[in-house]
Amino acid sequence: MSIRKTFLLLFVFSLVMSMLPTSCNKNGYTITNTTADSSTQIIMANDELKVNYEFDQAVNEALLATTLSSIASGDTASPGTGTVLYNTISGAIVDTSHINDSSLIHITYYGKNADQTKGRTGLITIQFSRDGNDKIIPWKTPGAIVNITFQQYEVIVLATNVSLWMNGTATITNTSGGLLKKPSNITLQPGDSLRDRLSGNIVFTYNDNTTLVQTWTWNINQARTFNLQNSVLTCTIRGDSTVSGSNGISTTGTTRFNNIFYTQLTAPIVQNISASYILSNPLSGEKVIHGISEQLTIDYGVNSSGSFVQSSPYGYKITWVHSGGQAVSVVSY
Repeated sequence: MSIRKTFLLLFVFSLVMSMLPTSCNKNGYTITNTTADSSTQIIMANDELKVNYEFDQAVNEALLATTLSSIASGDTASPGTGTVLYNTISGAIVDTSHINDSSLIHITYYGKNADQTKGRTGLITIQFSRDGNDKIIPWKTPGAIVNITFQQYEVIVLATNVSLWMNGTATITNTSGGLLKKPSNITLQPGDSLRDRLSGNIVFTYNDNTTLVQTWTWNINQARTFNLQNSVLTCTIRGDSTVSGSNGISTTGTTRFNNIFYTQLTAPIVQNISASYILSNPLSGEKVIHGISEQLTIDYGVNSSGSFVQSSPYGYKITWVHSGGQAVSVVSY
């Protein structure tokens, strides 16, 4: 065979291979290089939900842990500096013994969460700020800042054995002052609001990756309000940054398909807080994911038909433009 024919065959083979779709199987998902299919859109919407949910859940538990120390919380009803405390967060050890010397509280996860649906491992630390006199600024102080660090934090959904793993940091500012306690012992009066601002940077992955583990980096910026009405404690989340002239941006980063994206909260995300799960799935709210090939709108708090409901929602509805029309899919929580 001549050299010319050899090069021609190689060129044709390369051209044909480049035209074939590429995919990898991930625990039942098929990930392709296009966002034109519903399975890909669902993966991106599910990541947006689950990563933010587990991140916020862990942050809320860390803030609850501050109430175990009067020095950390500023609440005289707190039980003092403490040594090692086991009974505030299900399946976790909360250690407040280093609050005086290093301004730290450690949470070590080792078991199931309160409603027994997930297993958790890893370490979360809460670092408190100090004032000009080297005294800890209690978390209840308006403007108080704490820094939270995630170290090998992993959440496993026991029913599916799918796990989310993350490292990273978060800075939380108590903009209103006050404390968030367990719903059975909260300090908010009916109608009162506790507000904070959250800025985080995390690296995460799932165990449904291919053999080559890949991680993704996200930045999370939220303004959160906690409100008590009729014995129900509600958390309302708004986006707290601006990207490309768009306000209300809550998340920026890279998708599993290596698209650089940003998520805009066009309607606040509303979730309830209870003693069993700390944070419910979203009851309402809307997000728009920008930067991907086909912009994706996510509406939370719908029934299985995609209609909005007042309570006990089935899941969320996603819509996007595809082939000149609107594609819709309803996904369960």
